[in-house]
Amino acid sequence: MKKTIALAAIVAAAGLANADTLVIDVSGLESWDFQGDANNMVMNVLVGAGASITNIAWDVNLTTFDVSWAEENTMGFFGNSETVTPGFGDAFTVSNANYSGSQASAIVLGASGMLDIEAYEVGFDDLPDAIDSIYEAGSTITLSGTGFVPTPGSLAVLGLGGLVAGRRRR
Repeated sequence: MKKTIALAAIVAAAGLANADTLVIDVSGLESWDFQGDANNMVMNVLVGAGASITNIAWDVNLTTFDVSWAEENTMGFFGNSETVTPGFGDAFTVSNANYSGSQASAIVLGASGMLDIEAYEVGFDDLPDAIDSIYEAGSTITLSGTGFVPTPGSLAVLGLGGLVAGRRRR
């Protein structure tokens, strides 16, 4: 069974403008085996029905274990239709190494509005059925696009604004 991280991983919210941004905390996301393996961790994030993701940016701190290399760690988005390999080119083990970057995206979500993010190994699975790498504290993915659903925090701010506006009219 795949390990799934709850939607509570979302740490910042989208605005209501046309160019929405959603920051997702991926701290603790583990890579165990090849793509699709039941041991890998998968995050399911509600982005918005029909939302369009035009850019994926990352600022992550990666640690690999034993003989696993940074360049083997990959994140697959939306059924692996797009991938990010933060440590690309680093053919060695790392401890809390920072990687940042961004790439254009062409993901359009379906009616569920859910985006899955899976961490997995490519090339070699150096440690079968064991953790190969983990994203350390402070690791985030930033999605840019349109049609994002505001997070509960954003909705609360809008609600408070409505209360203040209602109170001022009296």
